[in-house]
Amino acid sequence: MLSFIQVFFAIFGVMDPVGNTPTFITLTKSLDKKSKRRLAWGAVLYAGVILVVFMFLGNAILNAFHISIGSFRVAGGIILLVLGFQIVFDLEFQKKSDLDGERDISIVPLATPLIAGPGTITSVVILAKQYGFILTLAGIILNLILSYILFMFSDVILKVLGKKGALIFANMMGLILMAIGVEFIKSGVMPT
Repeated sequence: MLSFIQVFFAIFGVMDPVGNTPTFITLTKSLDKKSKRRLAWGAVLYAGVILVVFMFLGNAILNAFHISIGSFRVAGGIILLVLGFQIVFDLEFQKKSDLDGERDISIVPLATPLIAGPGTITSVVILAKQYGFILTLAGIILNLILSYILFMFSDVILKVLGKKGALIFANMMGLILMAIGVEFIKSGVMPT
């Protein structure tokens, strides 16, 4: 039981379900409840797949592509930096394929790098070696369920904030995302 608690909180600390909820609110503020539910479910599902694959094959995947954890952190940091830039300056970058249909943010940036970011992926690889696959998988699943629940109650949080509060909150989250992105890049370039 103690080992499971350690695994759960190790994943909780880097996945940060509570800290990801404001980003979900910011990215989905103009969507209806059904779309939010679909994005929340997609983000959690994709993040789960990513984490389970990396739990079993993480080192092999990174080694096959000659990618270091540091490089992976830098790439995730750049994505968060660009996302924060878009939020703060109210810009939207689109790929050509996004112009024809609705942009699916459940994979990038929600599933990765927010939920299943470099820190979470690294932690899962290390925890699987230290505590085994079953405890690590249980920790992943419980944290993903918590993320989904928090995403589903994001409307309540948004109502509490109000319109002006939501705008201020969105800009603050943009700055925080940019700062997290810079930290990812810094930790990738100068590992401790």
